[in-house]
Amino acid sequence: MSSDLGAVLVVLLLVVTVYLVARSRRGQASHDQRGLPKELRGAEVAYAEQTFRSRRRKLVARLDRAYRVDGVLKLVELKTRQRNVVQRSDVIELSVQRIALQDETNEPVAQDAWVLVQNATNGARRAHRVTLLGTNEIDAMRERFVALSRGQIRDPQPAGSIRQCQSCGHRDRCLATTFDKEPP
Repeated sequence: MSSDLGAVLVVLLLVVTVYLVARSRRGQASHDQRGLPKELRGAEVAYAEQTFRSRRRKLVARLDRAYRVDGVLKLVELKTRQRNVVQRSDVIELSVQRIALQDETNEPVAQDAWVLVQNATNGARRAHRVTLLGTNEIDAMRERFVALSRGQIRDPQPAGSIRQCQSCGHRDRCLATTFDKEPP
């Protein structure tokens, strides 16, 4: 009788374990879907947390998520911030991701993407659709970055805000920015 009771307990333990694992996976899937726009809910995650390279353009990008929707990949970048804002750097980052992903996989990637901003305080998420920059714009930015890195820029231009200039790693090379000039 005790061996029968032991077998029942083992089977019961197995059933409970399978139930808890399945419930945990369902909970994780719904957590991953939290805040996504309707068009991406239930879509196949094609790539997650992967690095892609465009060898011909010498670009490397690590993407958060790419969802496959009707044969086209849609990019999603998750950002945790105090404020619910999309920054220009998000659009640039996603644009580079689009080029690198498309060049490496030869799959079509949408010209629009999503920035999913998660509030750092309460965890609330909000999705923002953004239009990505074109390949020519990214190529021009890359060429300018290379020239700046080599000290070849003769006409430095300040960033769009003082904060961007103050935190730029190339500020020391950018000697004549508008923000650093003394008033006449």
